[in-house]
Amino acid sequence: MRQGRVFVALFAGVSLAMASHALAIDCVQYVKSSSTFGLSGNAWSWWDHATGVYPRGNEPRAGAVLVFERTRSMPAGHVALVSRVIDDDTVLIDHANWSATGGGDGRIRRGVEAVDCSPHRDWSSVCVWNSEFRAFGRAYPVAGFIYPG
Repeated sequence: MRQGRVFVALFAGVSLAMASHALAIDCVQYVKSSSTFGLSGNAWSWWDHATGVYPRGNEPRAGAVLVFERTRSMPAGHVALVSRVIDDDTVLIDHANWSATGGGDGRIRRGVEAVDCSPHRDWSSVCVWNSEFRAFGRAYPVAGFIYPG
């Protein structure tokens, strides 16, 4: 075991740190432990892996996985669970390992506001609320929503 590494046990959907360091979990681990989705691989690959397994679309629904495309700053992509649909342009998401200051921080965030900021209002890009800066971040490209089967 390398020093500084954090090991996390997932028990009944609750993460427990097994070290004195801060809790760390990535977005895929979080979505898998908090839902019934049986997909694997990097977050960006979930969209293609869901083909023929789960319904997909561009309409937000509670319980769906929001799949972020990979970008230069997010090479593995990102996935988040939609916990609530507020209106046609706004959802609340639960996700992990998201940080406004670059790179993931391993923390779980629940009830985070995400808005459709795409030019055609088709959920092809979203802006995520950043509580650290008290503002929405930049637009991130989105593949769409994967719905529970």
